[in-house]
Amino acid sequence: LTMENIKLQQDRYELTNLRELYDLDAQYDDYPKIGARIIAKDSGNWYHSFTIDKGSDDGLAVDMNVIADGGLVGRIIAVGPNWAKVTSIISDNSNVSGKVLATGDNLIVSGDLELMQQGNISFSQLLDSAGVVVSGDKVVTSHISDKYLPNILIGYISDIGLDSNKLTKSGTLTPAVDFEHLEDVLVIMELKQTAEEP
Repeated sequence: LTMENIKLQQDRYELTNLRELYDLDAQYDDYPKIGARIIAKDSGNWYHSFTIDKGSDDGLAVDMNVIADGGLVGRIIAVGPNWAKVTSIISDNSNVSGKVLATGDNLIVSGDLELMQQGNISFSQLLDSAGVVVSGDKVVTSHISDKYLPNILIGYISDIGLDSNKLTKSGTLTPAVDFEHLEDVLVIMELKQTAEEP
């Protein structure tokens, strides 16, 4: 009975996860997607770099965007026949061009594993000339991002302040994704179109 109970709890947990992925699929229904399960991750508490169970045999390619929990996880950096490695937006070397959804103001979102201990990552280079951006505002990927498709939710501004140059603002952002408890993700099967060299 104990074993059966554990199995039922696990089934219910998986069903909840799958429902969330289904809702996420509908949210970004403009893009073709494929579901994948995380099969390995780098050391530490956070899913800053991990491997999924789909690869080139499934049509995956480097730089395809990965989403979960209603928001951006990261992008594929390496692909094998039946696996792919993903680096997430919380990684120390990650930079994403974003914009504040309410105002269209651009900013740069930077990964920071140390800051992630408090559940945040950082942003910088926000102009906000009208001075209307506030804590709680949604931040999404911008159209000028070189690797990421536009309008994917990154997170919410949690703290904002004026830089010493008195021109730009910086602060912290709470990611939309729970990077401590990832299991399943969706890979968007479409690469960002970038301008061809003439």
